Amino acid sequence: MDDWKPPRLYLPDEHLPRTGKDPWTCRSCAVPWPCPIADPYLTGSRCQCGAPSYWEVRGRRHWHIGPICYTRADVLAAYAKERHEYHQAHPHYPPQRPPQPRRRRRQRPRYKHTPSGPGDVLPGTWLWVKPGGLHPAWGDLHRLAMLTHVGRPYCEVWLDDTTVHRVKGELLILERRSTAANVSEAGGVPMTVGRGPRPRPLLPEWRWLKWTVAEHLAFLEGDCAPAGPASVQEELFPVRQA
Repeated sequence: MDDWKPPRLYLPDEHLPRTGKDPWTCRSCAVPWPCPIADPYLTGSRCQCGAPSYWEVRGRRHWHIGPICYTRADVLAAYAKERHEYHQAHPHYPPQRPPQPRRRRRQRPRYKHTPSGPGDVLPGTWLWVKPGGLHPAWGDLHRLAMLTHVGRPYCEVWLDDTTVHRVKGELLILERRSTAANVSEAGGVPMTVGRGPRPRPLLPEWRWLKWTVAEHLAFLEGDCAPAGPASVQEELFPVRQA
């Protein structure tokens, strides 16, 4: 037992190759590499250029016998050629926006309004325009806008690039919670079901915060407000009468 030694898992450094001359030789055995001692620690393969290559079985080192078949500059040149060929086959990638058509321009309106309840949408209300509400030249993202005219089916909004657009009411949503909502929450009035960092469903009296402008106008005209989830039964387990 005194002569026992733990088995070596990695290729011993004294049996690494000497690469200064061709063919490669072992540092200790002075025979062509890989030597019989190094061979069990290696997995042989063949490079795409035809030269033999070896990978360490339990390590990350590898060896390519002979001259390197490609350099870093060759790799970058091949990648650039591949991307150029792909771009030639797909000339519209990445997608490009069409040119912006002419739109009426005006300075920032002096309107200022903050909704305080259902149906309270007037000029000066800040909104988010959903994707599809504007011409594709303005992108397919939510755009911040100010409501300048309320109408059906189209409303007029003003963007921060001074352009004026006509957008359908169902594509406009409130930009932020109203002052009344903030005051109520600060006073301890609950707005959501439960507490926690994750978004919770709004209580029935606060669901108007997520309505679109079209839904607010429908509420003002007396139409039915957007249907919400069914209410929970008041009495699931009736008290048994004695």
